[in-house]
Amino acid sequence: MLSRLPVLALPLLLADVPTASTAAPVPTPAAAVATSASLPMAVDTLENGLTVVTVPMPSSGVVAFFTLVRAGARDEVEAGRSGYAHLFEHLMFRGTQKTPAAEYERRMQAMGADSNAFTTDDFTLYIPVIPKESLADLVPIEADRFQHLDVSPNAFKDETGAVNGEFNKDFSNPWWLMDEAIRDLAFKKHTYGHTTIGYKRDVEAMPQNYAYSKLFFSRFYTPDDCTIWAVGDVERGRILELVRANYMDWKTKRAQPKIEPEPEQTEARQKALVWKGPTTPRMTLGYKIPAASANLHDAAALAVTSTLVFGEPGELYQKLVVRDQKVIDLSADPDEALHKDPGLLRIDAKLKAQTSFDEITAAVQAALDGVARGDAKVADIEAARTHLISALTLSMQTPSSVAERLAYLAAVTGDVHGFERYMAELHKVTPEDIARVAKAYLLPARRNVVTLSPPKEPAAVTAAPKKEGKK
Repeated sequence: MLSRLPVLALPLLLADVPTASTAAPVPTPAAAVATSASLPMAVDTLENGLTVVTVPMPSSGVVAFFTLVRAGARDEVEAGRSGYAHLFEHLMFRGTQKTPAAEYERRMQAMGADSNAFTTDDFTLYIPVIPKESLADLVPIEADRFQHLDVSPNAFKDETGAVNGEFNKDFSNPWWLMDEAIRDLAFKKHTYGHTTIGYKRDVEAMPQNYAYSKLFFSRFYTPDDCTIWAVGDVERGRILELVRANYMDWKTKRAQPKIEPEPEQTEARQKALVWKGPTTPRMTLGYKIPAASANLHDAAALAVTSTLVFGEPGELYQKLVVRDQKVIDLSADPDEALHKDPGLLRIDAKLKAQTSFDEITAAVQAALDGVARGDAKVADIEAARTHLISALTLSMQTPSSVAERLAYLAAVTGDVHGFERYMAELHKVTPEDIARVAKAYLLPARRNVVTLSPPKEPAAVTAAPKKEGKK
């Protein structure tokens, strides 16, 4: 899935509220009112392993009550079983015996809830947003579906059919074909080698795999694999009271699938695609980078490097897009530096028809090589870092955007304090770090390139001249 998370940061750094004992009554923290300088964050882990994070912030009576399930496409290790984390993003709205799907929908509408979900390589996030007054109604419904999801075989077939339709719709867009191709090119062992929605053959086989879907649910929808994020007009004691009353019978434990590490890449790889109809030529470059969970400082340095080299103010963008107009668009998402396992830092470009793929690959590599040599100006590095932090700050203004970002960093780092740690690392990034990570990771031997072209037009057929007869 394309990253749809807000690019991160708060000038509001999160301040810990002491964690309550799971056995004792929970006092309301005195610092529970957010200020312009901080947002208090309370973290409680219950006896069954479920973690509850409460973040009070000014929100005019709005609450984000999100559930992070730390299972994404990376956990789909069995052949023929890709796409199931995404499938459950759909199935989780199919109801329980206590609250069937139609009743779930009716009750969510009645309480004024906006409920949705999304899946990534590393996690699935359920994202209901409600008025504060509806919390007591929402929590039992959420607890019920996470513990007692009950999807009939017919409903399962309907939903797998919907996923197949989504697959076909997605792959009518060239981006999805390129995403599938670069993953397949870059990863020979690791499960990052398949997309979040899965391989077409696996999606088409889903209707016959009802029993397996139940196994997947029992493996990953467990209290120790989930974190609840309650953000907005919330009070810690009340949140824990509701969670304890509704989730404490949940006792299962997460499975630990064996995810094969990806072997080191030692030479550049490239694959050329031809689209089925007219399209703008485009390309994706992906460089192998380390896991954020293992090296958060390098992840922060790579995010700043991505902003520095491929952002609009950068020299490469100004040359290729603005001055020479060889490229229609050039972009890189700093969030691509954030994965639980070693992943790809990706760059996307749409080319003018007369521009060659080799020319753009060479230009990108030359820019990265310059950074590795230490050619980047200190002022430009500082501007890129400031821009990244500011953009992240401005994006986190609502309970839902704060909850998404906190959950995202928790998932990829394995730490509910991942956001705070990442912010601290961004502030520590130096020009020497920028040169070091470019030299270590952004080199040709770690590069993967997928290109996509329109079909070649058939050669024009010229009719043979007619021979003139004798007069």
